[in-house]
Amino acid sequence: MSDTYAGRTLRRLRARWFVVAALAAVATALSFAGLRLLLADGLARRWLALVGPVLAYELALLWRFLPRNRNGGRLLASLGPGTALTITRGVLVAFLAGFLLLPQPTESLVWLPAALYGGAALVDYVDGTLARLTDHVTTLGARLDTEFDALGILIAPLLAVLYGQLPLWYLSISAARYLFVLGRWLRRRRGRPVFALPPRRSRRLLAGVQMAFLTLVLSPAATPPVTSAGAVFVAGPFIAGFVRDWLYVSGRLS
Repeated sequence: MSDTYAGRTLRRLRARWFVVAALAAVATALSFAGLRLLLADGLARRWLALVGPVLAYELALLWRFLPRNRNGGRLLASLGPGTALTITRGVLVAFLAGFLLLPQPTESLVWLPAALYGGAALVDYVDGTLARLTDHVTTLGARLDTEFDALGILIAPLLAVLYGQLPLWYLSISAARYLFVLGRWLRRRRGRPVFALPPRRSRRLLAGVQMAFLTLVLSPAATPPVTSAGAVFVAGPFIAGFVRDWLYVSGRLS
């Protein structure tokens, strides 16, 4: 009976995946149409050329992790409002990625990159709370939250470096999480132990500071040398946190 229920529930979740994909496609098409009114047609197409693959990657993650839509071990048929917000955050990050192929916006679009990333950061603050309030906290939502956080912290610094707002070395922030995941995978592949991370409240705090700083840096409100000086103070604790976590994972700290 349980296997039948799980199979039926997973089919319903996959049907919802197609609804999510359709809504993301509609939002992308409308945004593309709006950009064509404000930019040259070629620039709008360049934006779309990168948004499409990033969205496809995010939707692939959602499809892959649908079986983890569990609360207390039971597979849930609904994605829930918290996960829906997390998916919305992913769409905003994908839209931000499109600007990597465009010149730095001016005039009416000058605030748009900051608005996109700031909106994603705000949603990141709300989605987990909403999931807890609605008793719909799932492993799926937590995994998407982590993946979209990392993707945003990959794309936003890249954009800030391209705009001349941050020094090139700041991209170490973008690489930190992916190098950490790679390091754990290599340890497992070599048969070495991988230890669990202890809970640490500062992880969430440092991620929040990072998002707030990147939102500011992507806006016209702050420019070098202020942004370059701020980079040192924001990046230091963030990188130190990853180093400390690696020491735990590799067993050098207990």
